[in-house]
Amino acid sequence: MTIFIPVLFICLNGNCEFMQAKVHYKVEAQCKASLDMQKQHMRNLVKEAEKQGTKGEITILEGTCIDAEIKTTQCRTT
Repeated sequence: MTIFIPVLFICLNGNCEFMQAKVHYKVEAQCKASLDMQKQHMRNLVKEAEKQGTKGEITILEGTCIDAEIKTTQCRTT
């Protein structure tokens, strides 16, 4: 089984960080949609901070879905 883990890379005011979601997805399209929502959320946070007088600049905002293959085993009962 393959799972997709959303990972975001953001540089804000000269500080760069990776952000990994605590959830994973079984469908890559859902993972990408999650990244799009998180990117917009980060942009909105910066806009809100600017309204309160804190200058913020996002210089890099990238995301990707890391795929991981999970091997499953079936339990047998006797």
